[in-house]
Amino acid sequence: MSWIYRTGFVIHRKITWLLLFSIISLALASWLIYVGERNIERTNRSVNQSYELIGTAQQTIIDLAGSHTTTEQDLARLRQLSRITNDQGHTIKILDSLFKNSGHADSRVIPLLNAIVQEEKALLATRLHQNDIANKRTAHGMLLGRALAFFFVAILLLQLNKDITHRKKTQELLEAAILEASDARQMQQQFLANMSHEIRTPMNGIKGMTDLLMDTPLSGRQHELTGIIKSSVDNLLHIINDILDFSKIKAGKLNIEKIEFDVKDILAGLSTIFEHRLKKKGLIFQMDIDPNIPARLTGDPHRLNQLLTNLLGNAIKFTDQGDIHIRVSVQKRSTAEIMLNFTIADTGIGIPADSIPYIFDSFSQAGRDISRRYGGTGLGLAICRQLLHLQGGDITATSVLGKGSLFTFHLPYGYNDNPLPVSSAPKNIHDYSNVLAGRSFLVAEDNEINQKLIDYVLRKAGGTVEMAGNGLEAIGYLQKGKTFDLIIMDLQMPEMDGYAATRFIRNDLHVHTPIIAMTATAMKGEHLQCLESGMNEYMTKPFEFDDLYKRISGLLNSAKVNHPHN
Repeated sequence: MSWIYRTGFVIHRKITWLLLFSIISLALASWLIYVGERNIERTNRSVNQSYELIGTAQQTIIDLAGSHTTTEQDLARLRQLSRITNDQGHTIKILDSLFKNSGHADSRVIPLLNAIVQEEKALLATRLHQNDIANKRTAHGMLLGRALAFFFVAILLLQLNKDITHRKKTQELLEAAILEASDARQMQQQFLANMSHEIRTPMNGIKGMTDLLMDTPLSGRQHELTGIIKSSVDNLLHIINDILDFSKIKAGKLNIEKIEFDVKDILAGLSTIFEHRLKKKGLIFQMDIDPNIPARLTGDPHRLNQLLTNLLGNAIKFTDQGDIHIRVSVQKRSTAEIMLNFTIADTGIGIPADSIPYIFDSFSQAGRDISRRYGGTGLGLAICRQLLHLQGGDITATSVLGKGSLFTFHLPYGYNDNPLPVSSAPKNIHDYSNVLAGRSFLVAEDNEINQKLIDYVLRKAGGTVEMAGNGLEAIGYLQKGKTFDLIIMDLQMPEMDGYAATRFIRNDLHVHTPIIAMTATAMKGEHLQCLESGMNEYMTKPFEFDDLYKRISGLLNSAKVNHPHN
């Protein structure tokens, strides 16, 4: 943009200078013409007066030659003309004295008048020459002025044409740059999608197999090592999610949903997630929820959970003793919207006062020692602030070094005072052994490790599984007349992806079996695209076993209510 500004400034400066020179040239030409006209007017007047003086003198000579007398009127006219021209004043005075002394013309008068005529003719020739020079100078001045004006106008037009051509080329370059930037954004989006898929797919296998391994009989040492693997996987997954979310926010590709949820469910889930870490550090965890908060809020529960998980995780990370307190209150309320205020307080190490203005910047932490001691990408708080801005909220922080920190954020939500319908799906499943007993599942998944993982997870809960390597194979099972209670469909598969397979199942086979999309991409618009293609649920890899069981149970119970004879 600065280059464009400088280019435009230079163009405007050139035009200004050219206009200025054109104006100066026209002014100079006008001045030369004015001076020339004044000179011509003066010389013409002198020439006319010379002609008149010569004519009067000659007429006086004629009168004197005939009668040897002259009138006072002729003498007065000669006297007047001599005063005007200031040429024959001395001679006229002599002539005047001759008339006064004698009272009549003598032999000296006519020669004196002839001398006046000859002298005035000589002056007339000089004045005619001067008049001719003045005319030529005026003509030359007019010609020069016109030439200069034409020259500068021509240069101005040529410069304007050059600048317009340059502007057009610049505009073309800008349009090409915009197109290139758009292509780059699309390539970035595609790169993120590919990287997300390529990273999450093996991460799903590692995390899932680690969770399965921890459910098997292990020695104390084996359990410790497996726990380290799980913790490392969780940390790596958190970093991957931060980087992908940050990239999606910067690219404007992050999706904010508008669905109904209960904030108490979000907070209850936090307690479950961080229960082990809180107990391990011996921290007291307190939670206060304003009873005036409606049971049904409309917004994005996933992003709220992400915000609270990030802030609570930081509070636990930087607090070695004491307590952590979450408070949720109503800041303001209207007929259609409610503003909730969330505070997360801890008694941790605190933040230096000079670092607080920068903690919400990308890749920023309170200090290098913090990064070395506690790890992290420095993206968590930056993502929190940007997520809040996307939803119409904001966040602030206060802290006392060595005593703790307080993070406060607010978010607007739609609301409904009617309670959420009670779901028949179990909220917390701890015994997986029979939750899927008697149920049959079709799984479309091309990755061999993920095939084994999903197969093991479903069979462990009592289900039976048919495995398909792509969408075509999954359709083949259904075309053979096989029926299933639920289908788990990967999105990116060879030959036929999950979207195409689902549309064929719904539109061509007219099969209404619940379908859960399972993807490692997790990009903007994917959830909506899954629902539009006919899927019922959407999950990202890596997934938690209990989350999968909850969703399956909810869909199976919903299908049973909608189709009681199935």
